[in-house]
Amino acid sequence: MLLKNIKIFVKKDFSKNILTLMTGSAGAQLISLLIIPVLSRLFSPEEFGIYAVFFGLSSILISISGGRYELAIMLPKNDNNAYQIMLISFVFVFLITLLSLIVILAFNSAIADFFKIPKDKNSLFYIPISVFFSGSFLVLSNWFSRFKKFKHLAVSKIAQSSGSAATKTGFGFLNFPASGLIIGDIVGQFFALSYLMIKNKKHIAMDKYHKDIAVLKKEWAQNRNFPLFSMPMAFLNSISIHILIYVITLLFSSAIVGFYLQANKVISYPLNFITTSFTSVFYQKLTDTKNKLKLYFYSYMASFAIASFVCFPFLFWGEEIFEFVLGKEWAFSGKIAQILIPVTIAGFATRNVSSVFSLLKNQQISLIWQALYLGIAILIFFRFSGATLEKILLYYSVFGACMYILLGIIGFLLLKKNMFKFTESRL
Repeated sequence: MLLKNIKIFVKKDFSKNILTLMTGSAGAQLISLLIIPVLSRLFSPEEFGIYAVFFGLSSILISISGGRYELAIMLPKNDNNAYQIMLISFVFVFLITLLSLIVILAFNSAIADFFKIPKDKNSLFYIPISVFFSGSFLVLSNWFSRFKKFKHLAVSKIAQSSGSAATKTGFGFLNFPASGLIIGDIVGQFFALSYLMIKNKKHIAMDKYHKDIAVLKKEWAQNRNFPLFSMPMAFLNSISIHILIYVITLLFSSAIVGFYLQANKVISYPLNFITTSFTSVFYQKLTDTKNKLKLYFYSYMASFAIASFVCFPFLFWGEEIFEFVLGKEWAFSGKIAQILIPVTIAGFATRNVSSVFSLLKNQQISLIWQALYLGIAILIFFRFSGATLEKILLYYSVFGACMYILLGIIGFLLLKKNMFKFTESRL
C-alpha cells in the first residue's frame, strides 16, 4: 500500500524536475564537499570561525532580502502579475542591502568586537555585497521555477559552487586570512546571479512584461502576509539556524566556532542539495496537484528516511570520518556532528515541506512557532551557559528535533483542514 501511494512522489514531471535540480545541486554540493579537505588544511579553525560569523550574519539578511515576496511569484495565474511581484522583491533586495551597509558603517567596530573578530573588522563590509547578490539570485530562482526552467537553476548552482571553490582555494594558497573564504562566497554568488540574468534574457520573454503600477499595488496588498509574517519568521528562522555560531562565539572561542562550522557543513551538505532542489519543485507541485495531503505526507516521510540514511555513518564513526577527511586536528568536529544528528534529521524533513504555510497563506502559525523555538533555545543556552559544549549541544539537539517534528504535524493538520477550500476553488 505504501509503495502504491508513494507513486505520487516519483511520477511524471514532479520526479523529473526534482532529479534535474538534484543533479545540479549534487554537482554543486560535491564540489563543496571535495574542497573541504583542501580548505581545512589551508585555513585555521580560527579563520573558519571568523568566516562563520560573516556567514551567519549575511544569511540572516539574505533570508529576508526580498521581503519574502519572492515566494509569491509562484502564486498568480497571470505571468504579468508574477512579474510585478518580482519587481517588488527586487525593491526589497535593494532596501535591505542599503540598510545593512548603513548599519555596518555606523557600528562596524562594535559588531566586530562583540563577535570577537578584531583582526578582520573590514570583513563585515562584504555583507551588503553578499546580500545583494544572493537576494537577487533568490528572486530570479523563483521566477525561473515558475516557468519550470529547472535546468538553468541546476547549472547556476554548479557555477556558484565552482567559482566559490576555485576562489577560496586560490586565496588559501596565497595565505589570505578569513577574508579569502568570504570573498570566495561572494564570487560564487556573482557567478550564479550572472548566469541566471543571461539565461533570463535569452529564454524568458521579459519584453512582453512591463511595470504596471495598478497591478503592482494590487499584488503588494494581496500578498502583504509575506512581509508581515513570513519575513519576520524567516528572520527568526535564520537566527535559529545559526544561533549556535553566535552562542559558541560568545561562550567559547572562534576556534570552537570553526570546529562547529565544519561539522555542520559536512553533515548538512549531502542533505542541503536535496533540500534546495526538493523545496522548489515541491512548492510548484503543491500549488497544482489535487492530492496535496498525500504529496505532503509522503514527501515528509521520504525526507525523514533520506536524512536518517545519510546521517547513520556519522552517528557511529563521526570522529573517525572527520579525522580521516579533514585531518587530525578536526576530529572534534566529528563529535559535534554526532550530537547534532537528531535536529539535523528532523529539521531536514520539516524544511522540505515547510512551504505549505506559504501556500495556505498561514504564515502566522510559522511565525509563532519560530518565536517559541528561538525563545526556548535562548533559555536553554542561558540556563546551561556554564556547562560543557557537548552538554549544551545535546540539549539543543533534542529540543530542536521535537520542535521540528511538531511543526511538521501542524503543517499536515492545517493542510487537511483547508482541503475543502482547495476542492471548492476548483469547482
